[in-house]
Amino acid sequence: MGPSGKFDGPDPEQHMSQRPGRSVLIADDDAIFRTVAAELVRSWGYGCTEVADGEGALKVLEQSQPPTIAIVDWLMPKVTGTEICRRIRTADSKQYIFFVLVSARDGREDSIEGLRSGADAYISKPLDAEELRAKLEIANRILLMEESLRDLHAETELFFNSVPSALIGTDLEGKITRWNSGADEIFGVNKPIVRGCRLSSLHVGGSDPDIPRKIEEVLSTGSSRQLTVPFPRNDVQRLADLTIHPLRSHVGTIVGSVIIGSDITEKRAWEDQMRQTQKLEAIGQLAAGIAHEINTPTQFVGDNLSFLKESWTGLAELLAAAQKLTSTGTPAAASNLTKFEAIASKLDLAYVLQEIPRAINDSLEGLQRTSKIVRAMKAFSHRSSGEKQATDINAAILTTITISRSEWKYVAEVDTDLAADLPLVPCVIDQLNQAVLNIIVNAAHAIAEVVKDGAQGKGRITVHTRRDGDWAEIAISDTGNGIPEQIRNRVFEPFFSTKDVGKGTGQGLALAHTVVVKEHGGKIWFESEPSHGTTFFMQLPLTRH
Repeated sequence: MGPSGKFDGPDPEQHMSQRPGRSVLIADDDAIFRTVAAELVRSWGYGCTEVADGEGALKVLEQSQPPTIAIVDWLMPKVTGTEICRRIRTADSKQYIFFVLVSARDGREDSIEGLRSGADAYISKPLDAEELRAKLEIANRILLMEESLRDLHAETELFFNSVPSALIGTDLEGKITRWNSGADEIFGVNKPIVRGCRLSSLHVGGSDPDIPRKIEEVLSTGSSRQLTVPFPRNDVQRLADLTIHPLRSHVGTIVGSVIIGSDITEKRAWEDQMRQTQKLEAIGQLAAGIAHEINTPTQFVGDNLSFLKESWTGLAELLAAAQKLTSTGTPAAASNLTKFEAIASKLDLAYVLQEIPRAINDSLEGLQRTSKIVRAMKAFSHRSSGEKQATDINAAILTTITISRSEWKYVAEVDTDLAADLPLVPCVIDQLNQAVLNIIVNAAHAIAEVVKDGAQGKGRITVHTRRDGDWAEIAISDTGNGIPEQIRNRVFEPFFSTKDVGKGTGQGLALAHTVVVKEHGGKIWFESEPSHGTTFFMQLPLTRH
């Protein structure tokens, strides 16, 4: 109704901007107001539903497809307009409803109270048609924006849930705010259950405090963190690789975190199998040399035992003759003395007495050497639990040098400079042994090319350890030809090798990189100088990473 009191027809511009199906609820116990308002909104192209009390309004608004605009009277029988606003706003509605609160009262405090209840706009009685139409136009524009935002949100959710990895959002307290379908699939827990929880309460990471600590670090420092954690699914323990990034607002303030995760159980099992396969392959390649290392001391122990056996026959005769000389308690008979002297002469007693201690010492040394090799092999081939344990890496390095001796003894001398003050290092020792072995064997092969397999003397391999702040550092140097500049960016690639076919799989340095960087959160790099050799550096954190 315009200033003339006549009903206006539909506004063309407003009508074109609204979406089809826009409808209005008019709830008022004043029949005249209800009838006039209904005729106006219908004349402007809206569908309209009329009710006379608050209960009727709630029933309409709680339908699966309620009106998109609600004009409700402040004071109505049974349920007031402000109470209707509060109930609908607190309900989990999938559709936004624009509320216009109507009242005969016209005070600032009343308007504030109405807006606090959830109303979007406020009009007074008596009804002004132009004011009502203006409010509907505002409602229509806001609803269009709301629907566009919902469409955008739905598209974002579709994209978010199409990612196969787990995408998890948390607030500043580490509580879950977002959880995609990938997280459902990986962790076997759906979104309604996890919202508001912490990952640790879902047993992700077990009792390890790393997850809450890492999230706290991300929120406080703004730097990303990565960790591998166990989690249960269907009563089976699995592994997830998680990367935690800070979530920033448009002004750069950290407002939470984003966690990207994937189930690496099968991948880890495959990597473990590959590591074990390469370990067995390395042991197989070293077996001939180790057998030779054991055979040499075994052979001279056998020779010494044969010498002792032969010597014992003569010594037994000599002792028997000596016994006869002393058994009678009277001066020895001349014949017994002559026999004793003959046996002693034949035995070469002076020589035997000199060589027997030497043979015993050599045999003991050979047995100790054999025992050392066997212990080293046992330690190297032992498969650990896969958990990091505080380890003496100096002892582990000496073990690895021992079992690899057949690879370097003809082409290089090995020097060690192992820091006595190096603390125990948390590591998976069989993985670290394999990484060190791969680099030492590569060093021996590099030197062999220079010294022509020992024909031109020997090179040198030097192994250092030291503490560098919160890191334990291992440096392995060789006097080989160095790594050519053009391939240095590829040395850690899987299956890349410069060796002849049959002499390398290209997995050695790739595996070392995986062990040091991925499994231990460490660093690995090298420095190389043409014709002067290469030094590989490995750093492992002294605190659990």
